[in-house]
Amino acid sequence: MRVIPALLIGAGTLTTSLAYADDTSSSTQSPANDATSGSDKTGDNKVRSLATVTINGTRQQAPEVSSGALGTRSDLETPFSTRVVTQQDLEDRQVKSLGKVFAEDSAVMSLGDTYSFNAYSINVRGIPLDDYNGYKINGLPFYMTTVELPVESFESIQLLKGASGFMYGFGAPGGIINFVTKKPTDTFTFSADVGYSSDSVFSQHIDTGGRFGPDSMFGYRFNITHEQGDTYNDAHVLRNSESLSLDARLTRSLTWTFDGLYQSRKVDGGIQDVMLSDYTGTGLPRAPSGRTNLSAYGDTFFNSNVYFVGSGLHWQIDPVWKASIDYSHSKDERNYSGQWLDLLDEQGDFNTYLNRSRGSSIYDVVQATLEGKFSTGPVDHQVGLGASEQWLSKKTVPHYLYTDIGSNNLYDTITQHTWDGTYDYSQQYNNFNSQQKSIFASDTLSVLKYWSILAGIRYTSYHQTSWTSPSASPVSYTQNPVTPTLALMFRPRSDLLFYASYVEALEDGGTAAQGYANANQVLDPIKSKQYEVGVKYDGRHVGASAALFRIERGAEYGNAQNVYVSNGKERINGLELDGHVDLPAGFRVAASTAWEAGTYSETEADLIGKRIEGIPRWQATLQISDRIPGVTGLTANAEVHYYGSMMADANNNYVLPSFTLVNAGLSYRTTVAGHGVTLRAEVDNLFNRHYWGFLQSDYMFVGAPRTLALNARFDL
Repeated sequence: MRVIPALLIGAGTLTTSLAYADDTSSSTQSPANDATSGSDKTGDNKVRSLATVTINGTRQQAPEVSSGALGTRSDLETPFSTRVVTQQDLEDRQVKSLGKVFAEDSAVMSLGDTYSFNAYSINVRGIPLDDYNGYKINGLPFYMTTVELPVESFESIQLLKGASGFMYGFGAPGGIINFVTKKPTDTFTFSADVGYSSDSVFSQHIDTGGRFGPDSMFGYRFNITHEQGDTYNDAHVLRNSESLSLDARLTRSLTWTFDGLYQSRKVDGGIQDVMLSDYTGTGLPRAPSGRTNLSAYGDTFFNSNVYFVGSGLHWQIDPVWKASIDYSHSKDERNYSGQWLDLLDEQGDFNTYLNRSRGSSIYDVVQATLEGKFSTGPVDHQVGLGASEQWLSKKTVPHYLYTDIGSNNLYDTITQHTWDGTYDYSQQYNNFNSQQKSIFASDTLSVLKYWSILAGIRYTSYHQTSWTSPSASPVSYTQNPVTPTLALMFRPRSDLLFYASYVEALEDGGTAAQGYANANQVLDPIKSKQYEVGVKYDGRHVGASAALFRIERGAEYGNAQNVYVSNGKERINGLELDGHVDLPAGFRVAASTAWEAGTYSETEADLIGKRIEGIPRWQATLQISDRIPGVTGLTANAEVHYYGSMMADANNNYVLPSFTLVNAGLSYRTTVAGHGVTLRAEVDNLFNRHYWGFLQSDYMFVGAPRTLALNARFDL
């Protein structure tokens, strides 16, 4: 299997070396002109979103978008590693879950199964994203826990890798994921599609938009989705979602926007994950097929409801200055009766634990920003100023149900168990409140023609209060951190950037899980630092990037006294290589490779020097796509994903084996009676590889089996 990462690393290196063989005609354009060529002259429809890399078969200018407190700029003006997945790519790959969105990026790994309540969880650069602040909708935070957002409602999903303390405030240093909602279209559009996925899940989706009123003053975009059926692991899913985006061009320079989203998602049956806390083997048992029904209890479910509304005013003061104010309110509700498998030995014996609980959260955010450009003598400035305030409150039940209901084996017919107890989770109590008030400012100074310096700083007043039970005394934490960002950039051509950056960040502390002596305790925030150097090239037919980074971060783990603590440090070093080349006749090759090494330091003696769990040394992807000769509109693609072995626990007792997945697909675009018709077919895990996936320390999940997805779309 060592051959596969070597091939993929070679492919990544090849595409990087091809960068300078690309057409250099764009080098005649000055960096200053290139930086502003994508600006929106009307000043409307501005949303906060991460810097974008546009990737397709022909050369396009990267659109200008906002990167948090940095303000509006293109990817080649941003000294950080980014990735964007567009609506078109989401549709082509028939993506329904967040775990698959960034599957083509080797620095990203999914931490859950699609039909469990961990499907949302993502690991970036070896670090799980922060539920409190790691996920945004239109740049504003959304409490993302046990939730799958409706992918059909977004025009892009964007990833800013690494620490982002200055740009977005609190957040884990793995990165930030930003969901950008679909916006009103200038002309009337309507599309409908129907889909099928293994084993018998059917979906229907409608997307329509347009403008109306005097001088097309008002715009709208509406999406509605229904999904229902039996999944590959004998669970049943029922999902309904609606989203609405509105805008009003109040004047030529002032635009009002509104976004609303609702989703109800219910999954009946199946299991959640596999625990290793009582495991006695020396090596892990072989993974069962993802089609295996390991459920031993008939009444299990996971229900979630998500609500989000956001509104803003966006004022284009003049061609280079703009101001905006935005507000969002979100709420999620969830309740579940889940099964967790407590794996016991190498023969595959396990106990089933029945776990029932309920929770909810409310998040309110308001933010105001001012962005613009000016010059002082020979120095050009691109500045961003702003202030924000956000409030998060969470509720949970006073007592979790967590009980052993009987034993089974991974490879034998599952014996059904019963449980005669009762559990009331109708009551909830407020177990966490936090408030953040921030002011921030940045200035990018362009000097000596090709050089620029970015300096940013954010001051945050942070306060949190938590309770471990309704009768417990509150535990409060207050801190006023200052998080700086510094970067040096060299841009000798409009399509080439070299950079070095330094970022500090704070993230909310984790919550002790059931089974720890301090269950439900919310730990204090932890600090992180990131150092990164990189290069980006965005040519006409070739694109490539490389980033070398180090992240230093506080460590959280369960100690020998069975207490979940925040103590010591962890260090992650990594190298990322990405590249693509577009060849004649629609042929494209793309590769992504990441090497990461993480270790514990300054922790308890038995952990010092141990590898951080859940970080494969190597990850790599290779993609090939081509237009099939002789059949207009037919495109084929194939992907290979390699995941290196990784530690399953902090003490490095168990190793999750490496595995390789192969996906393949076909897409056919044609017209019928003047209307667009698109047919798609996708097979994931083509060779039906059985594998263990990593969730968190001492927890893993059964990997998805071979699955088929079909979709037919009609455009009016």
